[in-house]
Amino acid sequence: MICIPVTERTQCAALRLTAAAAQAADAVELRMDMIEDGDLPRLIDAARRAAPRVRIIVTCRRKDERSVPDGVQPSREMTKKAKMALLEQAIALEADFVDIELAEGARAIGRLQSLIRRRQGKTQVIVSWHDTAKTPSLGKLREIFAACVRTGADVVKIVPFARRAEDNLKVLALIRHARLRSVRIIAMCMGEAGQQSRVLAPLRGSVLAFAVLPSGRKSAPGQLSVSVMRGLERLLQDGLSCIRPRLSPGGPAFVLLGNPVAHSLSPLMHNEALAAMGTDGHYSAFCVTDPAAAVAGIRGLNIRGASVTLPFKTAVAACLDGLSADAAALGAVNTIVNERGRLTGHNTDWLGLLQALREETAIAGQTFVILGAGGTARAAVYGIKKEGGRPVIVNRTPEKGRLLAAAFDCPCYPPEALSKIRARALINTTPVGMAPRIHESPVPAKTLARFPVVMDVIYNPLATRLLKDAKAQGCRIVSGLEMFVRQGAAQLKLWTGREAPLALMRAVVRERLETLDNG
Repeated sequence: MICIPVTERTQCAALRLTAAAAQAADAVELRMDMIEDGDLPRLIDAARRAAPRVRIIVTCRRKDERSVPDGVQPSREMTKKAKMALLEQAIALEADFVDIELAEGARAIGRLQSLIRRRQGKTQVIVSWHDTAKTPSLGKLREIFAACVRTGADVVKIVPFARRAEDNLKVLALIRHARLRSVRIIAMCMGEAGQQSRVLAPLRGSVLAFAVLPSGRKSAPGQLSVSVMRGLERLLQDGLSCIRPRLSPGGPAFVLLGNPVAHSLSPLMHNEALAAMGTDGHYSAFCVTDPAAAVAGIRGLNIRGASVTLPFKTAVAACLDGLSADAAALGAVNTIVNERGRLTGHNTDWLGLLQALREETAIAGQTFVILGAGGTARAAVYGIKKEGGRPVIVNRTPEKGRLLAAAFDCPCYPPEALSKIRARALINTTPVGMAPRIHESPVPAKTLARFPVVMDVIYNPLATRLLKDAKAQGCRIVSGLEMFVRQGAAQLKLWTGREAPLALMRAVVRERLETLDNG
């Protein structure tokens, strides 16, 4: 359900917004601490006249738990006695819910519950807790949740402030904790960094999602417009048909952890694949800053699997319970598998690269020039050596190149030596040629004729300058698209135990990249 808070300063403005909100949403929250001359009977009447079936929540937020966006000032301060009288009036007027903070104490909460029983009323009590500065640990959130439950709350509401994206995972994990105990909960994060939870919380089982009308004031920072939330709701009701046919709160969740992740094509590729496989799960991207906190979120939310991208492939390894032999040898993790709470790190980068390369050449006994000395270069060297090939590193920074060469006992040369090296294939693992610098190439065109096969791990653009030059020189080419898709397919197999629809994954990513190229 979508709820619109009414926070206008004057009764006149609040009446207008209440009527509009009642018609646009499933519920209206009357924030009596924000409406200076609020007349509760008239506001409730306005809501019911506009939409007889709309749910009405009456709230008078404590000052220390109130968070408002910049430029919006609360306009009404109440004594506890006046606040209790107002909430009791809401019960007499048969509001659907009254919201009272856990901090008001068991006696005040019990007083409202007793009144409802005496009146044989239908009003339900929301016991709420807010932190306007931070998101505590998941353990602390569970303690707060338990305290709210002990009051006999009909609905528990817990809303902290997100300082970073990882905080969303804690709140989503708390929703799962509540659902496993059959407790209705409203949970999300305030703040711009908390917007992911506002979108995902209803999907995971939160009772309400809060939104704001274009003409209304936000009751908390980070609230999205009702049109955006309705659009998301329609997608969920339609089963996200453009992404996957079935989506349920109980389905396994998969995530991408990195920074940045906004332009990643992994969610598109994995969601299409999960749908085709008939897996009732969903894949979401999270831009994170703290890998340890993100891994804690994976545990708490029982996320089935995660992809890890830059810059956390190395740092995340120390946060896990174990590593596969490949991940340990590479010192990098791009895949996390959650098996009944045990998190194991894997690496499918080397496998995706090798499988893509095999399409154009044998590996064993052949020499391969690898441009670069970063994480992808390391995966390439590892895979080629494992397959019986001979890697040769070429890197602009001598020290980095020599370190990688020493780790795998292979030669290293500067870029000017390329014109003297003969090899079966050249593999570019550097970012040279990546969008938006699409007219650059790491190798002079005439040098490419020395290599029968040329591979570029860059997949945006599809055809890099390097690959175009190589094709013009008569070389067989391997696009980074193939490595990207194949490492993703290997991830899906680790998560589900099933073969992924490789052709479909390739097609959806290619279509999106071609759209970007033509845009």
